[in-house]
Parts: sequence; structure tokens; C-alpha cells
Amino acid sequence: MDLPPICIFSRRIDPRGVAQLLRSLGGDFQMTGPEDDWQEIEVQVPSGFLRRPKPLKFSHDAQYYDGPRWPRQMLGMQGYFSQFPDSPRKADALRLIATFRFSISVLQYDLDIHTADPRLQVVFAVCRHLDGVFFLPGSLYDASGKIIIDCHGNSEPEARLPQMPAVPDTPADQEDAATEPADEEELAPPTPLRVMRRAMVLAAVSNRALIENEAEKFDDPDGTRERMLAWIEELELGDELEPEEWKVLQRPVGTLDQQAMINAMWRVEGLGVLAWALRLYELPPYDQLVSPPDLYDALGLMSSEAGASLLASPELRSQDELNEMNAHFLAFHWRLRNFSIRPEPMDFVQFSKDCWFGGFDVSRFRVIAGDLAIGDAAIAEAPEEAVERAHSTAMERHLAINWLSGYSELYSETDTST
Repeated sequence: MDLPPICIFSRRIDPRGVAQLLRSLGGDFQMTGPEDDWQEIEVQVPSGFLRRPKPLKFSHDAQYYDGPRWPRQMLGMQGYFSQFPDSPRKADALRLIATFRFSISVLQYDLDIHTADPRLQVVFAVCRHLDGVFFLPGSLYDASGKIIIDCHGNSEPEARLPQMPAVPDTPADQEDAATEPADEEELAPPTPLRVMRRAMVLAAVSNRALIENEAEKFDDPDGTRERMLAWIEELELGDELEPEEWKVLQRPVGTLDQQAMINAMWRVEGLGVLAWALRLYELPPYDQLVSPPDLYDALGLMSSEAGASLLASPELRSQDELNEMNAHFLAFHWRLRNFSIRPEPMDFVQFSKDCWFGGFDVSRFRVIAGDLAIGDAAIAEAPEEAVERAHSTAMERHLAINWLSGYSELYSETDTST
């Protein structure tokens, strides 16, 4: 009779690291797909003297944990475990599930968790590497096979819980509510600590793109990338990284595709807004780019001491300042998007007085012939490349200020409608 497959869950997204670990075991190793986005890996595990090695197959599907259904699936998993009898670890288990951001499966239907099968040691090693847990129907186990919680109310005191974020996705006093869909609940704006953590992540991601684009300027470009990853680990920022951000940081220099590099590089404009909100940086005018080196210094990039100091006491600007900046970037983005549809002059000054979103302070913009100026010319007369650059700047800054206003839990999913 086939046994159910084992599923490993973790807050750490690291397909490359899993591949490297399994390869390091020696013996036969077969992988389908690229190192940082493989689909299947099969290894042969020695099973004793004069015995044939046993196959062990792992499956990885980035679309599963990086797709829109993941949050609801995790809510369903919380609902499943919330029905179990009370046990000493039940509340911890429910809170832990809310932190899961990564999953791989063990596609081996003859692997019994209750035996001394040598393949289990490989599964445990992968689970330890990910600081994760593994799931079988009716039970959640730690990385050594001890029960965290099961359907009979059992919980082994020796079971070790993975490290959970300092700012948990589900507050400890709300585990019982975690099983209810929150689609209609209004999201609260991120806390100052969350904003600081997100700003540090954007600093690392945008700098990774810069390294890819200017690798020849670095003595050891991949070493720099690895030091950024070490900085993230030391400051425990890994749970703030989104799946695509993990991929960008984990890919060795020279392997990042062009579009991923461009997307990551533009994140620096949103970083400027977050750093401004944290009182660490003065934003340049709307049509001028931020200074990456100044931002990286302000965020203590690759300095654990500076990063820890910033995380200890973050402070945000007043709500009035944030609201004013939100109206400013909405107006800026709206004009750029409107111009992309109707590339002709308009009375931007009059629009500021009776626009559909309630008006804005037009004096914060430069105006030429009544219209928004880009550089030294009205938008309709400005060079095409300057307008395109301003459009990208507007979108990234609008996204950042909307995220600060509580539009989305995930930064990349923040709405920038105009």
C-alpha cells in the first residue's frame, strides 16, 4: 500500500540551497530544471552493506508557494489543525503555519516515518537546512521526526519549533481568528519596524541588480552578493523577502535575466520613499532619480552593527506627511499614465483643483505652460526617454507610498491604480 508523501514547509525560500545539500551527499544525483528553480531531484541513498541504494525523489513547484492561492491554502491548513484537540504546542503550531512561505514534497510512496529507513535522515537534513517542519496527514513534525502536534492531541516536549519572525504574520493573541478569511478586513498600515525591514530588503535586492549590471566594477561581485545574504541572515530579515526577491539574491552574478535585473533595479525608487518615511533620506524632486549609494549607507547595507541599530528604534513620519506624499505621488503617476494614453498637453493646474481624488498641492511640481514639467520642458515637449524614466519612477514611488498606507500585506502586490 502506498504511503502518503511527506511535505516540507518553511519560511525560508531556498531551492538552490536544497539542491546543493542533496548534491553534497555524493552518489547518483539527477536534477530536472535550473538550480534555483528545479522541478525534481532524485538521489540514491545507501541502505547498508551489500544492499542496493534506495531512491529518494523531491519535487519543487515555485508556482505553488508563489501563487495567489497560497495564503488561502495556509488559512485552510490552520483551520485543519485548529480542529485538533488542545495540546501544549497547538497555539505555536497555528502561529507557525502563518509564517510558511516555501514548500517541497518528497515523492516517495514507500517511506515510513515510523521506521529506521536511512532515507529519513536525508529528509531530516533538508528540513533542518530550511529550518522547517514536515507534514503528514494528521501530524506536524519537527526536523528530527518528533511530533509538534497531531490529531490525537499528542505533542512531544522535545520537538523543536523553527525560528519564527520577530514580527509574526499572525499576532499571538489572534490564533483562533487565523482560520477566518480576511478578504474583507481592512489592512493596517505597516509598523515602523516592518517598514525598516522592508527598506533593508529593497536595499539588498536593488543592490543585487546593480552588481549584475556593473559586475566589472567589483573585485568579487559574487562575494558581495553572498555578504548581502549573510547580512540578511544576521539581521533575521529572511521572512520579509518575497519569493522573487529570494530568487534575485540567490542567483550567482552573471545568471540573472535582464528583466529580473531591471525590475529589481527600479525598486530603489520605492526604497527612497520608505527611507524618507523613516526620516533617513530626503527625496529628490519627483522627476529626478534617487542616489543608491546614499540610500545604502542610510540603511546600513552589509553592516550588521548599523542594521541592528536601525532596527532597534525605527520611527515614521506623521500620518499627515504620509497622506500629503500619497496625494503627491498619485497625481504624479496619474499624469504620466494619462500622458501615455493621450500624449498631448493639458491644464494640470486646473486639474489639481477639481480632480477626481480630491485635489493636491500643485506647487510641489514644476509647471510649464500650465502642465507638468519633466526636466526643463512641459511633459508634451520633454524627451521621450525622460518621460519614460519619470513614468517608471512614478510607478515605484506610488507603489511604495500606497504600501505605507496599508494597501497590501505583500509589497509587490500593492495596487497602483490611477
